[in-house]
Amino acid sequence: MENQLFPLIHVAFIYTCKGKENLYLRMTAPYRFVWFLRDKETPIVGGNSEEAILLARKQWGEDNFRTLNCGFRYTLPERDEHGVNALYSQMVSSYASMNGIYFDPDLSCNCFVQSASNEARSLMKQLAKG
Repeated sequence: MENQLFPLIHVAFIYTCKGKENLYLRMTAPYRFVWFLRDKETPIVGGNSEEAILLARKQWGEDNFRTLNCGFRYTLPERDEHGVNALYSQMVSSYASMNGIYFDPDLSCNCFVQSASNEARSLMKQLAKG
């Protein structure tokens, strides 16, 4: 299920007549973020992850579209006290490091993620197994 050609940025779910289905946000080129459903590219494309998530909410509606709770990202040294919703790729980077701190090239600073849902951590382990 894991497409190795394009980096996985975030995960979401839609609820259809077939039940809950996974959507994978991948960066297919610089400034091109595409949602994939069942390993097939959807027409939902954004210039960054935030735009792609917004367009997906518009396409599938608030009731049918839900992003995976990957915890909260905090920048270091403590620049923000509340954190922001973390993307799946940020959660994986943080949880893969020994102390939870990773360098985010988009922000040009060290960050860490905490409070990821059990569902997100389980999916991370499942996708890591292949």
